[in-house]
Amino acid sequence: MGIEGAEPSLLGLGLPPPMVGGRNAGEVEEPAPASDRKSVPPTAPAGPPAKPTPASLLLDCPVRSGQSIIFPEGDVTVVGSVSSGAEIIAGGSIHVYGTLRGRAIAGSMGDNRARIYCRKLEAELLAIDGLYQTAEDMDSHFRGRAVQVRLKGDAITMESLG
Repeated sequence: MGIEGAEPSLLGLGLPPPMVGGRNAGEVEEPAPASDRKSVPPTAPAGPPAKPTPASLLLDCPVRSGQSIIFPEGDVTVVGSVSSGAEIIAGGSIHVYGTLRGRAIAGSMGDNRARIYCRKLEAELLAIDGLYQTAEDMDSHFRGRAVQVRLKGDAITMESLG
């Protein structure tokens, strides 16, 4: 971008530099006044159809300590274990086909029907729709077992799966 035909003394620091040696672009047609134009509805360019956002996230590897998996759009499934110090945050339910040692936060977008499933419970923290339960508050009967965690009213409940 530049300015042609202006005195260099008129150009300040905030203006584009002067240009010399440009060439004429040719004639430019003026658009017709709005009253002379025919009413033609605009057409959208045909592009590829929008892909729907996936409702679930599948991780086929373990979640290591220090990793945070955040998926507010839906469910998270981990084919493997969740290490201590790792966290899974899902807008929907969480499924862990291994040991759950870290933190699992389901229903992060206000879904009180979300659940947490795991094959072996050793979690540091469980939460559903803003209600939390730490390892110290969990019933020791469920430690090391396959469980389903869900809300019943305003309380987090656990049920053995096997």
